[in-house]
Amino acid sequence: MTPSTFPASASPSPASPPAAPASTHRPASLAWRLALTAVIVRLAYGALVQGYTMLALPQFDQMREMYSQPQYLMPLLTNILASAVMVGLTVWGTMHGWLRRHNTTAVDEPRKLFGTFIALQLIYTLMVSAATAYLHNVGMHFVMENRGALTQQFGLELTGQFLTMALLFRVVNIVLEIVGMCLVVRIAAWTVQRKGAPGAPAYGRRHAAWIAGLSMLAWQLTVSIAAGGYLQMMFLDAGWTAFVSGYMVLPALLLALCVVTCLKALPRHIGRARMGRAVAHGSLAFWLAQAAGIGLAYLAVNAMTWSQMMRAAQSYSASAAVLAIYAALLVMGCMAGALALYWGARQAAKSA
Repeated sequence: MTPSTFPASASPSPASPPAAPASTHRPASLAWRLALTAVIVRLAYGALVQGYTMLALPQFDQMREMYSQPQYLMPLLTNILASAVMVGLTVWGTMHGWLRRHNTTAVDEPRKLFGTFIALQLIYTLMVSAATAYLHNVGMHFVMENRGALTQQFGLELTGQFLTMALLFRVVNIVLEIVGMCLVVRIAAWTVQRKGAPGAPAYGRRHAAWIAGLSMLAWQLTVSIAAGGYLQMMFLDAGWTAFVSGYMVLPALLLALCVVTCLKALPRHIGRARMGRAVAHGSLAFWLAQAAGIGLAYLAVNAMTWSQMMRAAQSYSASAAVLAIYAALLVMGCMAGALALYWGARQAAKSA
């Protein structure tokens, strides 16, 4: 070996350390961060409004006593949670669609985007709350002044009239929340420009499964609020355990069950399907389970005597069986929705 083979330095340089493995951390997407911000703002707004209602109004003692009871507190918390779920889904879908249309995953001024969005969301939420409160007050006066005519024309007693009015106002509030959040995201997006290398954000089976599960959860919470008042009149002795289980624990378990089932039922490659199909998947699964459950309940009621129904209503094993049947129906709804709505993607995967 000739001397020219060695480096010119007096001593050979030490071996360089092995390169560190590439980080597998993936930053949260812009749509996800904006949706999480919207949910936090919505929850904080709900907490502030309820805190003001309980602390600043002259009826502080009455309000505190009322909300210390589960039949009033749990529907209130469920209403706030359902609104937060729908707001988060709407914001994520709108922002994800904007990024996909502009073929990017980032914007030049994210702080301006988030600041504009938060300000507009607070203003719009305050406007919707004021309008809803005014309409609710007008509706209450209308029902009380015309309850006799409404009973004669529609066959609804006072309780049914109040439940119908609450359902109508709930539908109006949901529509206003969804349309408003779409407009807020679009207006906030006008203040920024796309940035970075071209490339639309990913959308795959995991996204579709979670969106379907959250759509089912939004329906479940909304129906729980609507039907909760009627069920409370039938079970006056229900305590904290029953209310927390019915309004919070059960929907959380159903969400997990729906997401896991959708992950297993959906094809690995969902093709060109986007958020609208996932929302339809969750909605279809929920309403299929409701329709099948009502049908089975009708058959069961016709096959039972009054004493048997009373014993079943007071039996924990019967309640557990009903919940298990409802969970099974929801699983079947998720699988049926996956087969019906993703048939083209499944056939394309088979032919590939």
